[in-house]
Order: sequence, then structure tokens, then C-alpha cells
Amino acid sequence: MLPYEVRVLLNTNYFGYLCTRGSYPHITPIFFAYDQRESLYFMSDFSSKKIRNIMKDPRVSLVVDVRDDSDPFNNEGVMVSGIAKIYLPGEIELDEYHDIYTIYDLFKSKYSEFVEFENGEDVIVEVGIWKVSYWKGPHFKTIRVKR
Repeated sequence: MLPYEVRVLLNTNYFGYLCTRGSYPHITPIFFAYDQRESLYFMSDFSSKKIRNIMKDPRVSLVVDVRDDSDPFNNEGVMVSGIAKIYLPGEIELDEYHDIYTIYDLFKSKYSEFVEFENGEDVIVEVGIWKVSYWKGPHFKTIRVKR
């Protein structure tokens, strides 16, 4: 289980910045959901640059941060590094269906006010967490997640 401060940031924030690797680093804001264990999930159009990059190199990082413009020592954030797995329609294993529906419901309940879920081109991506770096002001802590 991740430390309390990390779980709070992942549970209470709506978007983060995903970095993928292509011919150059590609950073994009995303909506995400945390499963309370060792994975993050996001949805994206199958034809997006981030999905094309993940198909070539599944190593990704996601930053979620909270900034205090009046006092930078109150800034805090988390960087999650891990391996992304794309769940392609038609290629989902039978034993994965329940998990996919659970993740879809989690995502839909968190973002129902903001996101429409009718696009048939969207895929679900799981980021299995390998390493977490957390900071509060100038203090940093790194945690490796055992898998």
C-alpha cells in the first residue's frame, strides 16, 4: 500500500500530467483514477499520440501536484513511474472483464460531471506502479513498490 500522503493526492485530484516516450518525450494532461492498490488508470482515444507512444514503449510517468502560489513550501506532489498496459477492445481476456468494468465504473463515477463516455474509440490504460516519488515543499521521498 502506498503512503497516506500519496493516496490522498491520488484520490483527491482530478488530473495529472502523463509523460510517454516516443522520438521525444510527450507530456499531456489526463484524467485518471487510482484503484487503492498499485495501479492508476486513464482512458484515451486509441489514435492519440500517448497511446501510439505506449505501444512502442510502455514505460510512463505521471505527475500529480498541488501548488500554493503564495508559499511554495506548501507545494506537494507525487510522481508515479510504471509500466502501462492498454486494454484493447476484443483482446481483453475473459478473466479481465470484471476488473475492466470495475475500473470503468470507478472512472465514470469520479468524472461523470466532466467526461462523456460514449466514444467507442476510447481504450482503458492501466499503469502498474513501480516507483513513487513524493514531495512536500523541498522534502522528497522515494518509494519502490514491490510487484
